[in-house]
Order: sequence, then C-alpha cells, then structure tokens
Amino acid sequence: MKASVTILMVVLALATSAVFSVARAADAIVGTWRLVSWVEEETESKAQHKNFGEKPSGILTYTADGRMSIIFADPSRQAPAAPKATDTEAANLYRSMVAYAGSYRLEGDKVLVHVDVSWNRAWDGTDRPPTTVEVKGDRLTYKTSPFVSPFIGKEMVATLVWERVK
Repeated sequence: MKASVTILMVVLALATSAVFSVARAADAIVGTWRLVSWVEEETESKAQHKNFGEKPSGILTYTADGRMSIIFADPSRQAPAAPKATDTEAANLYRSMVAYAGSYRLEGDKVLVHVDVSWNRAWDGTDRPPTTVEVKGDRLTYKTSPFVSPFIGKEMVATLVWERVK
C-alpha cells in the first residue's frame, strides 16, 4: 500500500511539473514581437532567400488565451498612387506581405497554429506546419517545418527572428 501511495505521489509530482513547464513556455511567447530577420532555405538545394530584404518589417502577437496574429511585409513596398490600388499595384502589394490570424497551442517547443483568416485564402481553415520556437531573453527564434513557399514555389524551411516589443 505504501509503495502505491509513493508511486501515485511521484506520478502526480511529475504531471504537475509538466503542466507548470508548459505554462512557463506559453508565458515566454505571450506578447508582441517585432521581426528582425527572415530567411527561407530551400530543402533540396539549400539556397537561401531573403524575400523581403535584409530588414523586413513585421509584428507577431501571441495572447494568453491562445490566439495569435502575424503580419510581415517588404519595407520597400510601394503605396498605391490613389486610395484605390490599380490591379498591378494590388498584385504587388499582395506579393509583398504575409498575414494570418488564428488559434495556437504549444506542444513542447512546437507551436501549432490553426488559421482562421489569412492574406492567402488557401490557408484559411488549415493547420500550419509545426514551428519550433526558442525564447532567449527578448529574442524569439521561429523555425518552420518544411512548406512550399508562396513566393518561390519550392519547399523551404524558414527561420524568423523576432524581438520582444517593450
């Protein structure tokens, strides 16, 4: 009987520790982050692409209630000449940004996102491939699972570095 109680106590302690560990990981990513860098690497050739240049602009927000939103863009994108963009201007604006929002959950060091709405309707209602996240101080490094880039059309792994907005 004593052994059963001891085993139960150990299992309870481990389960409680795991819950607190996940909660700490979630707390670490909650907040607003500014994009510092974004590099896509082709999985086959290992060629690297910086689609929006050396200093892309972007904001990523994770909330404590499991919601997220992300937008990043090429800082050199041109505003339309008039309030209503021409077809060419609209196409250029679309091709120079990424934006989506939805719910997220953590599984260890992986963030899993279900997209509710996106700049790319093909992503609406889908689950994004898992992303590995690591927080060190005020930096969050975000490394995707392989996916087909909407910019290059090839399979890529993207690494994005974010800095906490204060």
